[in-house]
Amino acid sequence: MIHGAITLSDPHLETELALWYMLVIVGAMVVTSAMSIFGAHRFETMRKEVQAARRLGQYQLLDRLGAGGMGEVYRAEHLMLRRPCAIKLIRPERAGDAENLRRFEREVQATATLTNWHTVEIYDFGHAIDGTFYYAMEYLPGLTLDQLVTRYGPVTPGRAIHLLRQICVALREAHSIGLIHRDIKPGNVIVGERGGFSDVAKLLDFGLVRAEHLEGDSEKITHTGALVGTPAHMSPEQASGEVVDSRTDIYSLGAVAYFLLAGRPPFVEKSPLRMVAAHLRDQPTRFAELAIEVPADLQSVIWQCLAKRPEQRPQSADELDRSLSRCECASQWSHDRAADWWRKIGERQTAHRSKID
Repeated sequence: MIHGAITLSDPHLETELALWYMLVIVGAMVVTSAMSIFGAHRFETMRKEVQAARRLGQYQLLDRLGAGGMGEVYRAEHLMLRRPCAIKLIRPERAGDAENLRRFEREVQATATLTNWHTVEIYDFGHAIDGTFYYAMEYLPGLTLDQLVTRYGPVTPGRAIHLLRQICVALREAHSIGLIHRDIKPGNVIVGERGGFSDVAKLLDFGLVRAEHLEGDSEKITHTGALVGTPAHMSPEQASGEVVDSRTDIYSLGAVAYFLLAGRPPFVEKSPLRMVAAHLRDQPTRFAELAIEVPADLQSVIWQCLAKRPEQRPQSADELDRSLSRCECASQWSHDRAADWWRKIGERQTAHRSKID
């Protein structure tokens, strides 16, 4: 053997290799830890930036509940009170439209004056840094009438009366102070469990409200002759672009009643213009032709609401409420039946989630 030669069995070499190996491992661990710390810090920074971007004043936006022609609605929480609420804000693509912004502000002013339990309650309103206008209202878990019928089918006559009379109560207050909703439809009525009661209906969205006593009359904001509202539930006078009074809401509520019982609006057309024309000239399909049983007295009330001429309809929400109360089937839906219905729906949802899990 040559003296001074190094072999793999040399103990000095083995020690040196082991030290280098340990240094490499430790170095890798240090680099990995540093990257992890930096990544975590960056992630937390980004999370906070995103979270801050989803704040409006004292409210934290959580998830979007829906969107309409005027704005978007988010489930939110007050940062200090930890109270759940819903935030409505003007849609970003329409934020620069001054006319829409004025109309949106009117919605808050109008709705904030209402105190009836069957109207959504307004908590607060304001402007974001970027100029977005928003307001906070009570969060109402439940189903819109549109969702109720779409998911579970038409309701019974007794239940329809129970729901309609609550909206009459909300409209009674609104009309008494000069507010005309002009967009009564199934999607603007939500029903759920509130304050220990089931099947509580609440009227939403006064975005198209007409109120002469508020600053800036809506007829001045809306272009003359412009079509406002939802064609499927629009009164003939509203469809023709006329100045309307509270009886336009009576017609629209009659259309909602038809939808609750038939599972479809009074007229089903392929385009909004044909829908508008139908409200102006046609008569709705009779329930009997749709193989739907509706008591004659309730049918009579609905046809009165859907009369083409306003003077042939119930002249007020209070008059309509009394007419509905006199229907023989008005007492067929009770608090106990409502509670039982919602309990069964909750059990179905729980069973469905269990299957998914």
